[in-house]
Amino acid sequence: PNVSQRMAMAMTQSDGKQLRWDRTAMARLLDDHNHGTREGLKELFKDDLYRPRYNLRLDEERQLAYDRLKRVCESKLFSVRDFWTNPRNIFAAHETCGLANGSLSTKLTVQFNLFGGTVLKLGTKFHHDLLLDDIDAFKSVGCFGLTELGYGNNAVEMETTATYDPKTEEFVINTPSVLAQKYWITNGAVHAHYCVVFARLILPDGTNEGLHGFLVQIRDHETLAVRPGCKVWDMGYKIGLNGIDNAALHFENVRVPRSHLLDATSTVAPDGTFRSKVHDKSKRRRKRFLVLADQLLSGRVCIASMILGSLKMTLATSVRYAASRLAVGPKGNSDTPILKYQLQCNAMMPMIATTYALNFALNYVQKRYADQTKKDATNVVVLCCAIKPLVTWHADEVANRCRERCGGQGFLAANRFGEAIVGAHAGITAEGDNRVIMQKVAKELLAKADKSAVARHIAFSYLPSAAQRSWNHRPGTVTERAWLTELFEWRERYRTNDLAAALRNRTQSEKKTLFEAWMLKESDRIQAMAMAFAEAVALRSFANAIDGADQKLRPVLRKLFSLHALSRVKRDIGFFTMTGALSPAQVGEINAAVSTLCEEVGSLAVELTESFGVPEWMHHAPIAQDWKAYNKKENNGELEDQGYRGRTCIVTSKL
Repeated sequence: PNVSQRMAMAMTQSDGKQLRWDRTAMARLLDDHNHGTREGLKELFKDDLYRPRYNLRLDEERQLAYDRLKRVCESKLFSVRDFWTNPRNIFAAHETCGLANGSLSTKLTVQFNLFGGTVLKLGTKFHHDLLLDDIDAFKSVGCFGLTELGYGNNAVEMETTATYDPKTEEFVINTPSVLAQKYWITNGAVHAHYCVVFARLILPDGTNEGLHGFLVQIRDHETLAVRPGCKVWDMGYKIGLNGIDNAALHFENVRVPRSHLLDATSTVAPDGTFRSKVHDKSKRRRKRFLVLADQLLSGRVCIASMILGSLKMTLATSVRYAASRLAVGPKGNSDTPILKYQLQCNAMMPMIATTYALNFALNYVQKRYADQTKKDATNVVVLCCAIKPLVTWHADEVANRCRERCGGQGFLAANRFGEAIVGAHAGITAEGDNRVIMQKVAKELLAKADKSAVARHIAFSYLPSAAQRSWNHRPGTVTERAWLTELFEWRERYRTNDLAAALRNRTQSEKKTLFEAWMLKESDRIQAMAMAFAEAVALRSFANAIDGADQKLRPVLRKLFSLHALSRVKRDIGFFTMTGALSPAQVGEINAAVSTLCEEVGSLAVELTESFGVPEWMHHAPIAQDWKAYNKKENNGELEDQGYRGRTCIVTSKL
């Protein structure tokens, strides 16, 4: 048996009453779709090219990330055209590459989503014929020039200009100030041939028609020499993900043909006549920007997908180590796996349960994105904005807590916690700061709030506190699925109505402007409302996944459902007790139930994380293999000698 089989056998041999399930079936349930792409990439990752390397110069690390993505592209397992026919295939590729390496998956998401997807969706036949095949083959490398130094979240205010010259039928691209430089541009410092530059389209008469995308060649295809008028500043070392070549880009009178306007929504005739499918006469042409920024929507799903892959690897590594690391036992000897300790279980088991929950939630969002229509477009926007914060914040917690629970081994680069921590932080910021896009969630949901329900909430607030608490109380058995689901849905309704009422009070009674109320006074309520919605979506997705699962998978999934839900309730226990939704007795029941579930899930932790479907050859971390063998000789923190693989330190009699 291989390592994972022996570890699972050790867990199940220790207790004849253990739940049993088919780990392959569970992995397919979690993966949900495009299994062929996932398995094809995993087979590709057997290649030594994907073995982690650490003592590298910056240029070597960047070249390694480039070579890895090139090999992925050569597999032809997915295409940028999948956004037309099967977008979930691209999401599957992101998650699987997330298991392998953060720099690889980041270059992937820029090449295929931000750059390639933008050319696909905002371009027309000319652009497709020019680039799509070469994007798939990684022959034309691209970058995405949206963010400017002075304009991140308020991107509609960007300064870069593209002024049309009818005499030459060209657009002239310029960076008018320091704040206008394109900033944090992935692939830009070394590898990109093209950049999709977002700039204000200025007509010959000076009219500003708002932000549009322009295809700008920034390097020669053969020599990679930077083209005249383009200035590229290498941003150098970062706190991590240094396989990514980030740049600051500047343009000085760079001329591009009229045909290089990505013209799916707007066109400029040779004489300078402008036409657009997006009618917008507002000063900033905000509607046009929102159409152009559509790739940030799919990008949020891509980031959630690749970060999910990373956090699964982190959890699987940590559980393997906890099952094999012996520490003090009843008689003072080092004979007890730390996975047996309540301290370890209470820290890690809720994270395993939440990973399952968010996996099912992400599957749901991916399907909604793939099946979206004009009618439900706004709902899909909200879901895509909600899922990235849920997954990336969870990944941040997983990476940091698992690093801590693995002690000093967690600090060794080869055990990969540093990659996980930095990757989570990159995900928190990329394609929209999490807190900012949660504001977007709240804004869209408020627009659909039930006005009569808000009015009742306001009237209800005038009742005595005791009466309010009594009315809010949610009696029931705290471990029952129906009770938990209703509790989350009640919180979602309450938070929505409470925010709407608070904003009404600020703007009407206190005479605050909406900006003051929203940005300066009610931030906590906004974030709480968005989180209540997101967590309710995740819980419903989990419940639906259980209903659709094979009968043999349901018992353990029900345990995970309860542990996830109750753990999230504990995090918001102040709200539930303050409003009266939960009584002190129920709080005690919840604490006891979480403790019991952590112990029960702890005995299943190895099989639960092996059910993530990570193949043995992708478990590179020494602590996920025979870490004693790894430390028998000097290795300088590298993984060149693979003699530590294929065995385990796990002591079967102790589990």
